[in-house]
Amino acid sequence: MIRVPLGELREGEVALDGASYRYVVRVHRLRAGDAFVAFDPGCRLEARAELVQVRREVARVRLGKPRPATLVAARSLTLVQAAVKGSKLNGILRGATELGATGVVVAVASRSVKRPPDGRMVQRLGRIAVEAARQCGRGDAPAVIGPEPLAEALAAHAVAPDAGAALCLDPGANLPLAATLADVGEQTPIVLVIGPEGGLTADELDAAAHHGYQRVSLGRFVLRTETAALAALGAVASRG
Repeated sequence: MIRVPLGELREGEVALDGASYRYVVRVHRLRAGDAFVAFDPGCRLEARAELVQVRREVARVRLGKPRPATLVAARSLTLVQAAVKGSKLNGILRGATELGATGVVVAVASRSVKRPPDGRMVQRLGRIAVEAARQCGRGDAPAVIGPEPLAEALAAHAVAPDAGAALCLDPGANLPLAATLADVGEQTPIVLVIGPEGGLTADELDAAAHHGYQRVSLGRFVLRTETAALAALGAVASRG
């Protein structure tokens, strides 16, 4: 059964918006009487939906009583990602959604691209996250915020050692990420900081340490920023 994101789920009949209409009627060719699952990624709710009327560019559906989404992220997992080229950021966002991130913060670091994402681009990233959630079966989607200066993002999203794990990827760190995660509980909130191409500067690494972030590495090799982000998120996801 296909899944379709709809905002503000409520029992009763509603009209599909343009994007949902195209996905349901044109892509999947559903007709009156066919059913699908509607979900609200912001509220973590889902409901059974049935097409009751299909006309040119208009479709109405009957929604059942909303219920908690069946499959949502297991823990609070925030990715603070330094701004990179748009296509790479799109891929990171999709992968982060598939790997259980609950928040993605687009941060502007010293070595970020010259033209970092603006607010409109961040909104588009939010739509990409919802699309990725639909494709991977999640009933929620990560909140995408920013752009924020890295210094502000580090301060705003830091967590105390007794409340979670704040980790900053650094290829020069002596502590492996895997060893750190071994001591982190399954429900413990995690914040991951990933630098841009070229990495974080010494001053930025010092700022992260000042806010309590632990510097960790992913091995002996220097990884592309998109590889580092997905490898780190995958390491977290593999622990449940």
